[in-house]
Amino acid sequence: MKKITLGFMLIVSLLLLAACGSGEKEAASGKGKLEAPSKFLRIGSGPMGSGWFPITTVMSDIYMENFSGLNASQLEGGSTANLRSLDVGDIEMGINYTSDFADAIKGEGSFDKKIDSIASIASLYPVYQTIATLEKNEDINSIEDIVDQHIFLGPKEGGGPVAFWRMMAEYGIDEEKIKKAGGKISYGNYNDGASMLADGNVDVFLGGGAPAISSLQEIEMTNPVKILPIDQDKLESIKKKGLGISFDKLPAGTYKGQDGDIPTYTTVSMLTVQKDLDDEYVYNLTKLFWDNLSAFEKQIPERAKHFTLETVLDGIDPITLHPGAKKFYEEKGALK
Repeated sequence: MKKITLGFMLIVSLLLLAACGSGEKEAASGKGKLEAPSKFLRIGSGPMGSGWFPITTVMSDIYMENFSGLNASQLEGGSTANLRSLDVGDIEMGINYTSDFADAIKGEGSFDKKIDSIASIASLYPVYQTIATLEKNEDINSIEDIVDQHIFLGPKEGGGPVAFWRMMAEYGIDEEKIKKAGGKISYGNYNDGASMLADGNVDVFLGGGAPAISSLQEIEMTNPVKILPIDQDKLESIKKKGLGISFDKLPAGTYKGQDGDIPTYTTVSMLTVQKDLDDEYVYNLTKLFWDNLSAFEKQIPERAKHFTLETVLDGIDPITLHPGAKKFYEEKGALK
């Protein structure tokens, strides 16, 4: 009887060991994770030094951790560039501004034709468009003062320049007027632009932050910056035009020596995908984003504090939602 019992226990032990070994192999091979329809997920981000780049870094990590065998990568881009890249299939997902998304699906603004291949996922956070110069530039104190200056506008295919020119139109300022006055326009990533400002190679810097721009914070340690206010009547006028541009006040203390709030115009960052992506796949991409808010709060607390299901449709027409995202928001009660 003992021999039978011992034999039985030995068989059970071997079966348990085999099961454990099989489980370890399954874990190592990625079984138990979500399945993606492709091995690659390319996410259109912003330029180095922008607030979008760390967001897409966290997203890439989350998606690779939860999808079996998925290689998620981020590509430097800009708002309008990402929308065009989605349309031609260079990326599957991207960050852009709600104002540029609205232009893209209508074929307006920077888009000479309608883009029908994109769908919205989520509004993320408001972006304070900041026009800055160095404190030592005593002759630059208002928007009218920038006309004959060398202005850096960020990435050329970004949403910042589009919103900038629309804001400048309220002042009767366009690129031709700047060039006639002896001014210049330059483009590039925020890190380069901030360095150019610090070195005196450009006089005015445009960038978007939530509310601070990290590249400006880096240079202000030795080169104090000055933020140019936007006139309230101009802000109220542009908001009424339905361009996806609103306004707020850059909070006091955002930059060193900034004692008071400064009025400026704002846009909203959002996530967009290719419309023909599989519904279940987009449902899971959306769910994973919102289920892992703690990862964003750890890495980018100033932006992540705005990530809420209460504001997920700010600036977005629900009819433009991808069916996968729509299903998730209906389950969560964010969309009735």
